[in-house]
This record gives sequence, C-alpha cells and structure tokens, in this order.
Amino acid sequence: MQVTLIVIYFCIFLIPSVIIDMLQYRHISFALTQKPTILPKEDYIQAGYYALDKLKVSLTQHLFNGLLFAFWIMYGLYAINELIESYHLPRGRNLNCVIMVLAFILFSQILSIPFKYYTEMVLDKKYGFSKQSKQTFVIDLLKGLAMTIILGGGVLYLLVYTIYYFESWWIYGALLSFVVIVLVNFLYPTWIAPLFNTFTPLNDESLQARIEGLLVSVGFKSSGIFIMDASKRDGRLNAYFGGFGKNKRVVLFDTLLDKVSSDGLIAILGHELGHFKYKDLLVNLLISGIFLFSVFFVIGQLPQSFFDELELRKNAGNLLILLILLAPVVSFWFLPVIGFFSRRAEYRADKFGSNLASKQALAEALIRLVNENKSFPSSHPVYIFFYYTHPPLLQRLKALDYEF
Repeated sequence: MQVTLIVIYFCIFLIPSVIIDMLQYRHISFALTQKPTILPKEDYIQAGYYALDKLKVSLTQHLFNGLLFAFWIMYGLYAINELIESYHLPRGRNLNCVIMVLAFILFSQILSIPFKYYTEMVLDKKYGFSKQSKQTFVIDLLKGLAMTIILGGGVLYLLVYTIYYFESWWIYGALLSFVVIVLVNFLYPTWIAPLFNTFTPLNDESLQARIEGLLVSVGFKSSGIFIMDASKRDGRLNAYFGGFGKNKRVVLFDTLLDKVSSDGLIAILGHELGHFKYKDLLVNLLISGIFLFSVFFVIGQLPQSFFDELELRKNAGNLLILLILLAPVVSFWFLPVIGFFSRRAEYRADKFGSNLASKQALAEALIRLVNENKSFPSSHPVYIFFYYTHPPLLQRLKALDYEF
C-alpha cells in the first residue's frame, strides 16, 4: 500500500507539477531571446531571470516534497506514532493526538526553513526586494511557529474532539475548518497582521479625502486608511482591503506611495473595491468551503484496511496527518477552477476600477506594479491555467484598450 500511495502521489501531483514548471521555464527562456514587451529591455531581462530563479527553487522544492511524502508514508508516520506511544503521555487520547499532529506540522515546517531562507534572504536580496535582517527573519519565524502551536493546537483539539464524538465527523470537521478560515479573515487586520508589521493612519489629507470619497461612492465602510511598513522587509508594491464588518480597513504599503501617482493609486483601490462591489471574497470563501469538504470527504471515506496496510491505527491524529499530506494533491486540481473564477473577477474589477479613475491611469499603474515587482509579462498557457489568479498583464492591458 505504501508504494502504491507514493506512486499515485507522484503521478497525479508531483510529475504534473514538475512538468508545468519546466514548460514555464522553457517559455521564459525563449521569451528572453525575443524583443521585450511592455517593460524596458533591462527590466524585462531582470524580471525574466528572477522568474527563472524562482522556478529553480520551485522545482527543487517539488522534488524535496516528493521525497518527504515518501518518507512519511514509508517510515515517518509509523515512527511518530511509536514515539508518542512510547512516552505514555498521561493527558488523554485527545491531547496525545494533538501533540502527534503538531509534531508532524512543526517537523515539516522546520524542514521547509532552508527554502524560505534562500527565497527571502538570498534570492529576493539578489534582486533588490528583501530588506529584512537575519534577526527579523528569525523573529518572524518564531512568531509563526508560536501561532502554529497556540492557535493551531486549539483548532486541532476541536478537530480531534469532532472526529471522536461525531459519526459523520468529516462534515463537522469541514464546517469547523471553514468557520476558522472566516474567523481568521475577520481578525487578521486588527489582531494578526500587527504582530508582524506596524500600521499607521494615512497622514496625507488630500489623498485621504480622495480615498474616502471613493469608499463612500461604493458604500464601503472601513475602520480607517492605514500605511503598512512593508519596506522594512520587502520593496514590492501592494495595497489591499482586509477584514469583515467593522474590522474592514484599507491598507497601503509604504512602498506604494512613493512609486505610484495619486491617480494610479485611486485606480488600484478602485480595482480592489470592484472585488468588494461584486462580492468576490464571498465567492472565494465558497470555493474554499468546497475544497475543504472535498478533502475531508476523501479522508473520511478511508477504510480500516487502508490503515492496517500502512501499519497505523485509525485514530484522529493519523486521520489529520493524512489530511494534511493529501490536501496539496486535491488543492492542485482545484487550482484551475479557482483560477478561472479569479481571472474573470479580475477583469471585472479592472473595468470597475477604470470607471472610477480612468483606463489609462489603471493601465499605467499596473505596468508600474509589474515593473517594480519584477513580474515577467509572459507565461506559458498551461502555467496560466493552473497557477494564475490574475490574467497576464498583456491581456489586462488589451482589455483596458491600452496602446503599446
């Protein structure tokens, strides 16, 4: 069974992921030999090499994750079960299962640190993005691990309880996970994000008046307009609306204010307001809910014989670990569905934002974002189909009637 499961994982997830990355690598390599589009030649070439370097990391990580999956299935799950049982933890079945799953998650996260470090502290520094020090990197890492233990441990305990005390546990487990996602989105702007960044009210009265007028025009009630000190970690540009209800707030990266004109900024925010206007966040939550139910359903139907062949007990801890291991596989085949609806929503939000400002202002702001963020303007169709939540820039600009 172990070998069969590993072969299935490789065939329906690892190999397709590697092939798609390789198609993208070849596409960008060829595009770099052609005449630059949108970006100046120097920026075009730099964006291309940055994309290629990221793909090298992605390919390496895919292969590493494949080996790690094989390790867990062949040895790791059995070993972690034996380790927990050998200590005879006196805290009860539920807590023992929580400790088992947390140990699995923390071990997996620790193994991923080299990839995170290389991406943020080496690759992003090489291309002028990362501003963070090693101390900041370590502090952020420790904060993340602490949140995993505290918040993740609480959620895991509720899931373990659900598995043991409800016959159709996979239904209630999916519902619980969905509620947690909604709650995290609600709390993120005011409770979670401030753990990592500082948010200060916008002090530009003229820009604030324009933004507030924009919000009023579409009925968006926020708790304020804030500047995030993104530049202490990264030089990329961004802006977003976060939270639900009274927790909604407008967040501008401090890097954005220096690089984009006021008209461009209004156009970008208008685009984001388009997502609010058309309730795209609710659609995304609905798709997330369908994904959760799909994953929980698959794990919920695993028979006792499946665990017997893996030499594992069918307990809550092993069920949740298998759920975490198999979630990326299900997620991979959900990506085209998510991307399809997301790209449609982006076109609609572009149209909405351009009506609030102008097509020209939004197009120029998008080009500015792509240039500053070193986003390569061309991708392979298969890569777009699977991974792009936004349409390629060329297509967005054509929709905005931008003349090259």
